[in-house]
This record gives sequence, C-alpha cells and structure tokens, in this order.
Amino acid sequence: MGVYLYAVQDLDFPKHSFRASFNVWWRFRDREFDPVSTLQVVAARTINVVEDDHLVLPNGEIYVSARVDAVIEHVFDTSAFPFGEHRLLIEIESPYETDRMRFVVDAKDSVLDPELYSPGWHIGKFSVHEETKRYPTAFGLPERATDDYSRIVIQVSADRAGLWLAVDYFIGFIVSALICLLTYLVHPRLLPARTTLMSTAVFAAVGNKYFVNTLTDSSFNTRLGTIAVVTSFAMVLVLALDSVACERMIDRGHLERALKTNRTIGLAALGGLVLVVLYVVWIAVKAETG
Repeated sequence: MGVYLYAVQDLDFPKHSFRASFNVWWRFRDREFDPVSTLQVVAARTINVVEDDHLVLPNGEIYVSARVDAVIEHVFDTSAFPFGEHRLLIEIESPYETDRMRFVVDAKDSVLDPELYSPGWHIGKFSVHEETKRYPTAFGLPERATDDYSRIVIQVSADRAGLWLAVDYFIGFIVSALICLLTYLVHPRLLPARTTLMSTAVFAAVGNKYFVNTLTDSSFNTRLGTIAVVTSFAMVLVLALDSVACERMIDRGHLERALKTNRTIGLAALGGLVLVVLYVVWIAVKAETG
C-alpha cells in the first residue's frame, strides 16, 4: 500500500482540523477485498473517495488506486502561536484484524508532492510507516479483546512560513503599544487629546484580541497572545493613571513635577516594552529552532 500526498490545507485551530488530499493505492490477491469501500481514515470528519484504477496484473495481483479528500480531526498545540511546528497525522486503518490482513508500506513510491503549497505554511518532514492498533474494548465480543488492526501512518510537519507573520497577526497590539508611547509626547495639560489616543489604543488592542481568537481557541491559550494582551492593556492603564496624576499636579501648580513624572513613566514604559519585545523574539527563535 502506498500514498502520494499532494495537498495539506485549511489548518483550522478553532475547529481542530485540517484537510488532506492524497492518492492511495493497494496491491493484493484477495478478490473479496474491496479497499475503496472499506477505506477508513482515522478521526476523519468528512471523507470523499474516488476510485481511479482497478486492474488485474499479469502476476495475478489486483491493483486499485483512488483519490481521497478528507477533513481530519487534530488538536493543535497553540501555546507557541503563531510559531511552533505541528505534526499532522493521516492514519489509514485496515477493516480486518492483523491475522487476516496487514498492510505493507510501498516505501519507494510513497512521497510528498514536492510542489505542495499551503498558504502561510511550510509542509515537510514526510514519513510513512505501518503499525498496529489494539483498542481498549472488545466491542461486545470477548474473543476480540486481543485483536490488533494494521495502520498506515503518514506524518508531515507544518510550520508558519516566516517570522514576519507574527507582525501581521499582532499588528493591533503593536499599534496599541506605539500609540501609548506616542501619547507620552503629548503635553499632560492636553487631557482630551490624550484620552482620544488612549481610546484608539484600546480599540486596536481589543480588535486584535478578537482577531487572534478567530485563529485559536482563545488568545489566553497562547503564550504570545497572553503577553500581547496583558502588555497592551497594562500600557493603556499605566498611561491613564499617569494622565490623571499629571493633570492633578498641574491643577495644583506643579507643572514641572508633572512633566518630569510623565517623562519618567514614559521612559519606563518604553523600557518595559523593549524587554517584552526581546522576550517575544527569544520565544520565537526558540520555537523556530525547536
């Protein structure tokens, strides 16, 4: 049995699934075996199988090939989102016990399409092997308690196509942080202008949070997402407290003190943001290098 994998797409984190398209073929002698109608892709939510060839070879073997398109359940680890490598499994299981049928991998011709393209992803590290599976149930028949089933396991890795994708995914958080830093350059006396900028920063952060939530279960399930959310709203909160405190100082006639406080807190916010960025870069490099 062999597999030619030519498409891996629609990696959907919130729905915990991906879509795989591949050619599969069998060579066997049992004329009662119908591989197409009995094809089982483990954890497939939907599957479409189209038979391509059905031949009887000169040596008496039967050759059958088919095209398969399946949406397969997969729980993604989003802790390093948007970085990290994901190992995707496509498992084809025999409908019969190993004492009746066991798959043998066509290692020579089982390959990954070298031109496979998945938008935003690098697909590679293709491998295929056979293993057996024993279920923790006898399915109501005690004599099946020790039955094993043969499986062909196809594995590929998927990782994001470039570190700059993080900028695209977190652009709202980045803009929010930059607006906060820019607001420190606005005179503390101009509270309405500061309030407008703070509101803009909040909208940018909230919008980005909901965008990240559409790509994952929740921004709080990702380390970088959590850092971005906490950093953005922390900067807005510190800026708001600084603005209120400086306005009260100015009302009491302490203008120089207000300017110095605003400058000090602004520099502290910049320093804190630099440290966060360095930490994020470290996480990204660590995730990319494994």
